[in-house]
Amino acid sequence: MSDKRNNCIILLIDPPVPEKTDPELRDSFGAERGVHINLDLLQNAYKLAKTFPDAILILSYEKTARHPDLTWLDADDPGFLEAKGRDLEERIINAFRLAFNTGSKNVLLLNHLSPAVKPDWINQAFDSLGDKTVALGLNQDGSFYLLGLALNNIKLFEGLFLMSSKTALDFSEKAKRNKLNVFTPPEIYAVKNEETLRKWVEAKDVAPALFMNEPPKHPLAEISAPQPPPGEKRHVRHGNKNHHPFGSGQKSF
Repeated sequence: MSDKRNNCIILLIDPPVPEKTDPELRDSFGAERGVHINLDLLQNAYKLAKTFPDAILILSYEKTARHPDLTWLDADDPGFLEAKGRDLEERIINAFRLAFNTGSKNVLLLNHLSPAVKPDWINQAFDSLGDKTVALGLNQDGSFYLLGLALNNIKLFEGLFLMSSKTALDFSEKAKRNKLNVFTPPEIYAVKNEETLRKWVEAKDVAPALFMNEPPKHPLAEISAPQPPPGEKRHVRHGNKNHHPFGSGQKSF
């Protein structure tokens, strides 16, 4: 792949408090447990993006007095693009514009609620982008986990509600009306409920996350792993949950 400065990954980061947690997570899991699950999903997406070797990283973060920086995500404090006081559409468009203004040719927005994204798909998406092609990764519920374009196609954002339930469909249809090809990596899922949470946890190759180990008396209720049929042994690999320090390729602000 070409110089990594040609490519940029954008992540939207919000502080780990209930009021800034995705409403669907709060509704499905409750306020406290939703915060823990959202944080684990953020750490997962952050690890993927910061260790991706062929792109720089922009973190769009709306800080608060209690969380003025990102040391809660990374002890090294990676820096971020300040998003205070802006609506979601403006926040996303500003991050894309900054990426293009600082020299990136192709930019991808990742949705942290979709933990099954593979590095190969990101590579393929970057390779596909150009004046005639955009990228759109779809979740099974119709939302998107990846949205990417080159500079000449940023006009597609005009009048588009970027985080609505119809964003993926509207973006795809608008691209096609503009005679653009749409590269679509494999469909996956977003963590929104107990079923999709369990799907993610069972696919992980590390020790269960914090929110899976809480004792029953704690407000963050324990999720019991499914038991194997009688007489069947279950083989599980165990490992320590890794801390996610910020690596090279980051864009600090």
